[in-house]
Amino acid sequence: MKRTLLVPVFALLVASALPIYAAGLKCTGANGKASCTASQIGALNAAIVTGTSMHKPLLLDVKGVTPGKNGTLNCTQTNGSACTDAQLSAIIGLASSAHSPDGPITITKEMDMSSPAMAR
Repeated sequence: MKRTLLVPVFALLVASALPIYAAGLKCTGANGKASCTASQIGALNAAIVTGTSMHKPLLLDVKGVTPGKNGTLNCTQTNGSACTDAQLSAIIGLASSAHSPDGPITITKEMDMSSPAMAR
């Protein structure tokens, strides 16, 4: 009996430890090639704060975005974990309303295809 109970629990623990996939945000300026400037990232963070104060539920737990490697943005929740896919989608929607002196902000979602679950 114990053996049959341990197998499903073990399978659940192994499955939960496997990475599913990672989604990130790619931020570019008006020309679609250059990475976002510090001013554009600041404008996006201001739009996140405004969205939070306008009671957008998906943004309530978003701390903000910071620049990453190669034009990517790192999105962090207030508890320190990475933003959810739904939160990333909400931030993409905010980009069109973010006003920066450096011009428009273009954000796209990127998937990490190097994850084992994506290589099928």
